[in-house]
Amino acid sequence: MMAARVAWLFTMWAAAMAGTQPDLKGAFDPAAAAPPGPGSLSWSPIDQLLTESIAQGAFPGCVAAVADDIEGILYLKAFGNFTYEVPPPLSPEAVDGVAVNVDTPYDVASLTKVIATTSAAMVLYQRSLLDLDTKIADPTLLGPLFGANGKDEVTVRHLLLHNAGFPPDPQPNYWDPAFGCPATVMEPSPPEVFTCQKQIYDSLLNQGLDRPVNTEYVYSDLSMITLMYVIGTVSATHGLTTDRDLRTDCMMGSAEGQLESGASQCHYEAFVRNYVLNSHPNGHPTGHPNGHPNGHRNDHLDGHTDASPTRTSPSRSSSSSSSSPASSSSPASSTSAAWESGFLPPANSWSLVPPTWNDTLASSSIYPSAGPPYRNRVMQGQASDGNAYANGGISGHAGLFATVRDVATLLVELMSSSRPDWINGTTLKHFTTMANASQVSGLGLNSQLSTIPSHSIASHPIPSRIGTASWRAQNMNQPRMPAPFH
Repeated sequence: MMAARVAWLFTMWAAAMAGTQPDLKGAFDPAAAAPPGPGSLSWSPIDQLLTESIAQGAFPGCVAAVADDIEGILYLKAFGNFTYEVPPPLSPEAVDGVAVNVDTPYDVASLTKVIATTSAAMVLYQRSLLDLDTKIADPTLLGPLFGANGKDEVTVRHLLLHNAGFPPDPQPNYWDPAFGCPATVMEPSPPEVFTCQKQIYDSLLNQGLDRPVNTEYVYSDLSMITLMYVIGTVSATHGLTTDRDLRTDCMMGSAEGQLESGASQCHYEAFVRNYVLNSHPNGHPTGHPNGHPNGHRNDHLDGHTDASPTRTSPSRSSSSSSSSPASSSSPASSTSAAWESGFLPPANSWSLVPPTWNDTLASSSIYPSAGPPYRNRVMQGQASDGNAYANGGISGHAGLFATVRDVATLLVELMSSSRPDWINGTTLKHFTTMANASQVSGLGLNSQLSTIPSHSIASHPIPSRIGTASWRAQNMNQPRMPAPFH
């Protein structure tokens, strides 16, 4: 009997100067996954759609991947440039543009909620270290101070279901001068530092709700910011991360490394780094070629097909300029970039990341809903999300940087349950089972796919400056699994 094949379509694109995201519905027909072997699949609809989207001004460049639970990564391809017409701010000499390649790291914005935070919660849950029905105000988590302003009944499960009663964002936002982070007033651009760590943590403890707990689904960054501190606290309490694992810059923001002063943020980052992103002995999300434990080689990968994945720096050639938005069909350079998917790329790698948001007065006049400028520059290599940036660049809701290859590899491992000692099928099923039909959500995951035909692809766009999206498609008559929030 043929095993059920489950396919993911995952794309990342930079939109610093761009318009709207492409509609990828129908670009990939999951019914085509039924024939044996990836050689029978045609990827031309995806190629055509993404190439046309670049030409029409939707985004200057992107990386797309398709993976399934049998063959691993089936398709991996890069298209276009970092920007339209003007060089990226950190590569002013690149007058012909900087080409995207398959190992270009992106600011994945709100996919941080799934890739980092929800995955970390699954790991702790499977180890019986995180009871989803424990109240956040429990002494083993954030303690009774969290119960202020009606939050005493909020549990881990409520955070994952986005029904804790939180508003969507903190008010005022952490980046707002009214909040009072010390670095906010620094000119000409506030630095991405941890000097507001304790203030932000204390603000979360005092945060109020704008609706009763467990009554309404409201997508809230505050839920995932809270879960970040929970994960960090559990990790530190059980010795999964120690001071030796922590970033020194992060620890400088807390009072003597005390969890109650915000140091749990640092333990969260270390846990995600060690137990989610780099949980393999070789320090990469997977040691298997093409992101699959069976080691299948695949000719549909654009770029590296070596048994040991490598990272390359973007090309500075004109072959993928805006006038010719073709895909980059081979690695543009053999230069290795000393960078791994994670939070806070080192400064010498910022130029490898496509710019995201034009955070200037000129841009604010065009997009008034974005609010006044905060950083007063085009963002590249640092967290685009203002609240993550104000908290040093590490947060449970945003701030992660990743390559499509790494994210697709992680999704393959989840789909195939190839590492049951990490996240097994039982844990995955628990988190992806729709918890409430009115909320169409699993635990940290979006279940809207269950409401659409299984032969189509669910699109859940993010109204953001950066494009990050994933779609999950399964064969007809197979159980459906939720797609991630983002």
